[in-house]
Amino acid sequence: IISPSRLKKPSAAHNNILEVNDDDDIQITSSNLTAPNVVFPHHRSLCGVHKFTPLSIIDNSDNAKFCTKCFCLLCDVPASQCKDWETNAGNPALGPHCHAHNGDEKWTNLLKAKRDAAAATSGTTAATAAARPPPTRNPYQRPQQHASTSSSNHQQIEQLIHNEFLSRLATNDTNNNSINLGNNKEERLRSRKEMRIPEVLAENFQKALKIQEEANSSAAGGSAVANNNNASAAAAMVDLTSPASTPTTTNSSTTTNTRYKMEGDIPTLSLTNFFVMGIKIGWPYPTVMSPQRQMAFHLIKALNSSKHVVLESPTGTGKSAAILCSVLAWQRHHWKKSGEKKEKVKIIYCSRTHSQVAQMVTSLKQTPYRPRMAILGSRERLCIHKSIKPRGGGSGEEVKGINVNNECRMRVRNTEKSRKHQLTNPTSHGPYEDDDPPDGPGDGDMGQSQQQQGEDGAAEGGESEENSFLSRQKTCPHYRQLSTSRVANLVHSAFVPNNGVDCCSIGGKESKFGAHDIEDLVQFGVDPNIQRGIALYRKEPTDSLGLSLKKGAGNRRGCFINKVKEDTPAAMNGSLQVEDRIVRVNGNDVFNSDPAHVSTMIKGLKKDPVVLDVTRGGSGSLSSRGGDGNYSSHAACPYYVTQLLAKDAEIVFAPYNYVLDPGIREAMGIELANTVVVLDEAHNVETVLRDAGSGRFGEIELCDLIVMLNSYAIIEKSTANMLELEDGNVGESETAHLCEVAHTLLLFVEKIVNKLRDDKKYFETNPGKKGAAQILRECEKFHKSDDSEFDISFEGPTGHGRMGKAVGCRPFFDKLGLTESDFLKLSVYADAFEKFLRGRDGNDGSSERDRISNLLDRLMELIGKMNSAMNESCHYYAAVMATANGSLEFAANGEVDSEGSGRWPKRKPKPIPLIPPRTAAHPDRPPNPCTNQYCRAQCTDVFNPIRHGSCCDGSTPRWEAFLCLELLTPGPLMQQLANECRTVVLASGSLAPIPSLCAELNLFPADGAPVTKPSPSPITPSSSSPKIQRRLPCKGAAAALIMIGLAFIGGAT
Repeated sequence: IISPSRLKKPSAAHNNILEVNDDDDIQITSSNLTAPNVVFPHHRSLCGVHKFTPLSIIDNSDNAKFCTKCFCLLCDVPASQCKDWETNAGNPALGPHCHAHNGDEKWTNLLKAKRDAAAATSGTTAATAAARPPPTRNPYQRPQQHASTSSSNHQQIEQLIHNEFLSRLATNDTNNNSINLGNNKEERLRSRKEMRIPEVLAENFQKALKIQEEANSSAAGGSAVANNNNASAAAAMVDLTSPASTPTTTNSSTTTNTRYKMEGDIPTLSLTNFFVMGIKIGWPYPTVMSPQRQMAFHLIKALNSSKHVVLESPTGTGKSAAILCSVLAWQRHHWKKSGEKKEKVKIIYCSRTHSQVAQMVTSLKQTPYRPRMAILGSRERLCIHKSIKPRGGGSGEEVKGINVNNECRMRVRNTEKSRKHQLTNPTSHGPYEDDDPPDGPGDGDMGQSQQQQGEDGAAEGGESEENSFLSRQKTCPHYRQLSTSRVANLVHSAFVPNNGVDCCSIGGKESKFGAHDIEDLVQFGVDPNIQRGIALYRKEPTDSLGLSLKKGAGNRRGCFINKVKEDTPAAMNGSLQVEDRIVRVNGNDVFNSDPAHVSTMIKGLKKDPVVLDVTRGGSGSLSSRGGDGNYSSHAACPYYVTQLLAKDAEIVFAPYNYVLDPGIREAMGIELANTVVVLDEAHNVETVLRDAGSGRFGEIELCDLIVMLNSYAIIEKSTANMLELEDGNVGESETAHLCEVAHTLLLFVEKIVNKLRDDKKYFETNPGKKGAAQILRECEKFHKSDDSEFDISFEGPTGHGRMGKAVGCRPFFDKLGLTESDFLKLSVYADAFEKFLRGRDGNDGSSERDRISNLLDRLMELIGKMNSAMNESCHYYAAVMATANGSLEFAANGEVDSEGSGRWPKRKPKPIPLIPPRTAAHPDRPPNPCTNQYCRAQCTDVFNPIRHGSCCDGSTPRWEAFLCLELLTPGPLMQQLANECRTVVLASGSLAPIPSLCAELNLFPADGAPVTKPSPSPITPSSSSPKIQRRLPCKGAAAALIMIGLAFIGGAT
């Protein structure tokens, strides 16, 4: 393990002089190699190739021999470049440098004198460096200000951001790169009208980042700003700075701390450092165990070569800490190494469950690293709407029996429509401003009485029918607040470390600097004005925090910050601002306390940290205590906030089904290009991948799909029902009528239902061993459960295939008459149909809306899974299964005891839906004839036209058939993931046998050749069909990565 500074090529300016305070001599401190002094650079006296003998023992001329990795102790250059290696003409008494070693005082004293000379010349070197142009800004780096100016300029910078932000929104910002804002206010409004609210939030957020950077750049080069002290003379002032603890600031203006070190941002948490392949890793523990060094070595090696790595280490060996510190240190090293390209690599750290993801965030806070981060969660966990997921004790009880996803989508859609309508027609509800959006009548849970009031008010006021309709729709105030510049600034302040923050000086495990979990996001959403958990660390318990407090002006009670003094813990933390109101001190409520009481409480705290909760922005009583369930009037949706943070984050935490499941990955907008995906606790990754690629679809729910699709297939053609097709290769036009799209999807679903019903009919009438009668007798004999499944037909990998090629489930699709081109068309049609239904007006009831939304999800899943099975048919099997509808008793007798004779109550059988014009009283009515031109052309009997939905007769079948598509191996999905990202890291305590795991996941090629990285594209059988069944030979680099897990089990080093 060596110092990377030792390997730098010396420049002419330094003239081979050692850098100041850089005493990291080349030395091997630890290694898992057999001969580290052969592989890594080393001093000549430590060479593992040529023997070294000190002159005090014998005059050995062999010391002049050197290998390619030998360095000169004095010159700090390779031995081949040392001018005095064999003969020292300049100082013959000293002797050649080849004999230098650390065991001789002559050489060590000379080395010390050389370093002292370098320190003496540091003044002139610093003056020369000051004239150099500033380096390119690192996106992972938080630029450093002078300590004396950062705190005094902080309030001015924040005010500059706010004023500049509002002025740029009110006028045209010609420097904005996101959209063309135009040359006048009308063009600006047109641009905003075309943008959705998350896009407005992203634009505002990027402006906040840009203005903050500009403000910091200007403030760093200017003089100190005068203290902002506009309080009245009558206000009582309390200074928390005592004369004994007041820090001196004489030389602070010329002192800067090195920012963005590979070993982390908070030195107090970096208890020890170690090097791996030239990368300095900060370590939060006193010692580094041997398995952790091995993991770090193989991780860095895989990351440098863009390869995948599998790590197995028993519980308790510190896998998570080793992985986190290693990948974050490599990320920073890679950015510096990329030069002018400045390649940014994102890390996606995944674990099995949300609770384990929260533990990973806790582990991150214990490390010295504070990167820009995001944590992904579902709407179920992040929604804060009082009518859906109320938060806090005073916000009401949790609403049960509601589909959070469907309800959120509906409210978001209606909010977007209401905003666009008011931007287009400013006179209907007054002028609409994104920075101050008005409340909507549908922000709460509108009941029938509210809807009736809206209708009556519209009738009395003569409001238009469209305005009346919009006023009756359910909307979301928290989603609407995302368009305000206030929320964008607060998101930037809470979750993005301020560029002026000096977190390299004082900090600890409680120092957030942007680190957060799901609970932090929810609390921020309820009240963004409260800044929680601001941890202040002091070097000594008697040191001052640097806060000057005052009473509130006028009738305002409480304790407010009057001033943040320079070079103090409060200034270095960077989260506190002038006029912030202190709400809590270490969990104690001080909302109504005077400054004297708060000062006494803070001075009485002898242990670090001092944790403060403050509120800003004049939130008043709504957000006063932050935990009593009261919502701020500026409450913002945390679900879309975390989506915003994930776009520019350096590390993203998420459950690994978000990444492994292609459907969820696409829905969450997770991009894998140039990313490092870490799958921690990966012992059940194979099961998750197989489940993600498999699907199970019942006969009754497919009949529900037929009824829904048929209702849209009979709609007349009109321009209002034209759908846009994203794929221009489908047909001659990029548009299609709704009825044609629905009819195409209807024919597809009917083919599957007919196949299921035909197989089920054979099962019910078969008198053999696999018939229903024999199955019922066996179930009664062996007391099988009601949810038992029975095979009817099976198409999958069997024998040696057909003509030497794997067949898989291809015969199933041949029987249905489906081809690859059919699925390409179906995918495009399904996307267009889903967009139409998601975007239409939500005037249906809640239960009906949820039913349609669920059916849409199942339709998209059916087409997606069948498309994957078609493309990877050799890895799938397709089976038709039968299960009792409700219970085996109903399947045998056609009726069931309502009370139930067993321990558990009997499940009720499900009826097949009715298709119009059939009703419960007249279930035998024939469905309406199909009027589509395709079906008319296929009809050969005029008196017997084609009718869709004949199976939907309202009957209750004894058996229900299911289509089961099972992915037999996780290889295809893992290969798709591995091809898109840069590196995949699998880590767990139980992955053995590792060779068979890698072969099944198809992580490494079967012949040991390097893995190619094609551009992301859908997997097709002809281009990238994985060879899953072949075993990996244990040789080469892949075998080395595999066998590391076996070494950990045996405790080898």
